[in-house]
Amino acid sequence: MKKNLSKIFLVALMAASIAGCSSTPSKKPSSGGGFGGIFTSSKPQKAQHTDADYELDYTFFKEKGLPIPDNFKGRSVEYLVPGNDVLKEHGYSFFKKHNEKEMLKFFKDTTITGYGSNSNYWRWKITFTEQEFKNSVARNLPMVYKVRPRDVMTLSKGEWKSLPITAAAIGDVKDVEVAARGRSGVITYLLITTNKNKFLVSKELNVRKLLTADKNSTKTNRTIPLYGTKGGANGYSAKALRNNITLLPSAYFSIEKGSGNVTLYGGGNGHGVGMPQWTAYDLTKNYNYSYKDVLKRYYPNTDMKNMYSMKGVDKNIRVGISNSNGGLDHTRVVLHSGGKLKITGSGFKIDVPVRQKIEVVNEGKKLSIKVNGKQRVKTVNPVVIEGTGYYITLDGIKKMHTINPNYRGIMELKPSRTASRGIRIINEIYMEDYLKQVVPSEMPQSFGVEALKAQAIAARTYALSDYLKFRYKNDGFHVKDTTESQVYNNQVENDDAKEAIESTKGKVLMYKDTPVDAKYFSTSGGFNEAANYVW
Repeated sequence: MKKNLSKIFLVALMAASIAGCSSTPSKKPSSGGGFGGIFTSSKPQKAQHTDADYELDYTFFKEKGLPIPDNFKGRSVEYLVPGNDVLKEHGYSFFKKHNEKEMLKFFKDTTITGYGSNSNYWRWKITFTEQEFKNSVARNLPMVYKVRPRDVMTLSKGEWKSLPITAAAIGDVKDVEVAARGRSGVITYLLITTNKNKFLVSKELNVRKLLTADKNSTKTNRTIPLYGTKGGANGYSAKALRNNITLLPSAYFSIEKGSGNVTLYGGGNGHGVGMPQWTAYDLTKNYNYSYKDVLKRYYPNTDMKNMYSMKGVDKNIRVGISNSNGGLDHTRVVLHSGGKLKITGSGFKIDVPVRQKIEVVNEGKKLSIKVNGKQRVKTVNPVVIEGTGYYITLDGIKKMHTINPNYRGIMELKPSRTASRGIRIINEIYMEDYLKQVVPSEMPQSFGVEALKAQAIAARTYALSDYLKFRYKNDGFHVKDTTESQVYNNQVENDDAKEAIESTKGKVLMYKDTPVDAKYFSTSGGFNEAANYVW
């Protein structure tokens, strides 16, 4: 999704415990309190703001005598709007005016419940020593700048400017403060004050990457746990969700300092835009929501259409298959099938008997192909490996559920564009079959068929959007099999996901005759953010 869905957050979703569902009586919720009732039952929501209506509360900057930054001007999206999933009003005013005391109060309150509060990431906390926290910021700030220099600015001559940042230029970290939040509370700006200067980090993903607890960042050998809890609890679970995290669960958090420690109190898991998957589960299981109700709630102002009726849309999608480390280049490819295989290339065709292994290596921009250990052909051109109704197995590639994943469709192998001895693998597959290996990887089977239907449509729409954009055109495929697109084939197929996919065959969400960017994420902490406060 998202992507959906952070996305990182997708792995966390699968790792999180899913026991302990809400026992709330089955009913559809009325409007949520505390945010003007933006979410009202299943009725489509009106657009909350336009491009000209982008607003942030710059109270903090004005009080500190700091210039107003102008680098972060996100694009509003009429179907990715803010909303409230909290079950009761709590009287917090932090959405209208910058108020970190109220924010901290909100995130520290583990008794708050809401739609999707059956996730262990509904509330979370992590505690650093003051020095660990400062070490993490000092180490990560140059790294965040290197990846996204436009989002990290230095105060220079009374202006915020994107300037090269080195460890020496940072000096000693003195303070870290939330400087601005979006319409529903996600952090949009974080101010870092050092003995040498002031730095400003914008956008949620950069904020999450800045405050990490891995041992390289904190420069200690101490295990730093991240604790979580479901809504309605009187505290946090005794067992840590994760230790020494390299990415914060979300940018919905507040900072508490004192007694030599820094504690982050937060909620949610993921970027916070679009459909929260745990909420889809809760609404369909406990509140009599259909998948259509869920989609209307989180993608308002959209229509549903059959993608196969659209001109220029093929039934197949091309997926870039990553190696065990997440990269695209493979040093050696070994595959086989329970049925016969056929290898075709420029000027040749090789028939491969059942279960005989095909081995491919790149000998300096030339693919060398062996069948059952016997050299058959060398070629500089791509080759296509096609089966006869059986899965094609890739040996030695590690996915979450196996080290030998199975694939539907055909495999295209070609020399890498960037690595002299690398091999690229592209899986061309029927869209519905692609989803059979996406949906289980993005949402657990235990969430139920109705929630899986919502996930299937969101995932199909997300894939179609990328298909039409052809964002990986130079690489020859439409989507990757990682969280950069959607997670593909990290979990085994299951019958509930298949039912959800087959019963919604071809259905996608449209806005003004264009497939929507169907973002989704793991867990809401009570609120959804508008897209223009995140990207």
